[in-house]
Amino acid sequence: MKKLFQDKYFGLLIGLLLAYLALFFTLDFASASSLFADRQRHIIHCALDDLIPFNEWFAIPYFIWFLAFPGSLLFFMLLDKRDFFDLCLVVFGGAVFCFAVYLLWPNGLQLRPEPAELNDNLLSRLLQLVWLVDAPNNVCPSLHVSISCAIGLVTWHSARLQPYLGLRLAVVGLMLLICVSTVFVKQHSVLDVAAGILLSSILYLLLKEVVNRGQSRY
Repeated sequence: MKKLFQDKYFGLLIGLLLAYLALFFTLDFASASSLFADRQRHIIHCALDDLIPFNEWFAIPYFIWFLAFPGSLLFFMLLDKRDFFDLCLVVFGGAVFCFAVYLLWPNGLQLRPEPAELNDNLLSRLLQLVWLVDAPNNVCPSLHVSISCAIGLVTWHSARLQPYLGLRLAVVGLMLLICVSTVFVKQHSVLDVAAGILLSSILYLLLKEVVNRGQSRY
């Protein structure tokens, strides 16, 4: 713990996370307010969404994301600064892109089940609490998915973690499960998931291309 607080990049990480939260909730509040009342909201939907049933058990991996997001940043900050910077660039670069899309192209969902359609259990009640504070707006691309994809990519390609195949497979598998969970708890459309994966994949490839070109000059 002492090592964590002494790390000079810890303050940077806290600042980035706070900025992310501030922008996310500000935009989410604005989207549900009169500021966006006169703007057309594009409803994201495809035929595959109707074939995927709601399943509250997928709330477990969905909620794990809220620990995996800051936890992975802390992990790589302490493990390897190169991987940490890569993850920050893809995660927060993707977030900035998503926020810009939400502002310029307001979008949302109409997939959530009615409370009467839910099973009466803890997971369903927790999801209803999430829905109270998280309106079905600003969904495409999915931040939940783009950030999960970024974590999986950086973990899989991390030079420090190459000897630990089991760990890398476990993290990538968990990130994929989190992506899948978003459609089963009706937080996202399949289109949101595809857009989130594509976004982080492109950003990661661009990042590696820039790094490789920079190294080839020396």
